[in-house]
Amino acid sequence: MGLLRADEVAHSIFDVDYPRLWASGKRAVIFDLDNTLGERRASKLNPEVRRLLDDLRSRGFRVGVLTNRRWRSVESLVSELGPEFPLVRMAHKPSRRGYATLLGRLEVSAVEAVMIGDRTLTDVFGANRCGIHSIRVSGFSA
Repeated sequence: MGLLRADEVAHSIFDVDYPRLWASGKRAVIFDLDNTLGERRASKLNPEVRRLLDDLRSRGFRVGVLTNRRWRSVESLVSELGPEFPLVRMAHKPSRRGYATLLGRLEVSAVEAVMIGDRTLTDVFGANRCGIHSIRVSGFSA
């Protein structure tokens, strides 16, 4: 049952204590897409979300997105995010492969990363089985 329990819980991505995570040695934040960075199947990011992502990068965090969505449904988001925010699509969460791919792109180890997502069986379970600190959010709210 421990693999299904998030290390932390927050209402939304805006309620996570990022300075504390940095102080504890976390250097990368991995976000789920649907119901975490935006509403389900959103094709654009809310401006507040983009500001948060940019702020995290300015603090020194490496930031990436891990989603089970297919290519066509994330094309516009990929171009909006740009290369500074790597995105792994069709990650097959909770499979370890997508997490490992994104950790490699972010050039961090699992212990240096945090996964933030809304789903227990994909985001939390997948992160926990990879040794990544997991934070479950209730869903997207801006």
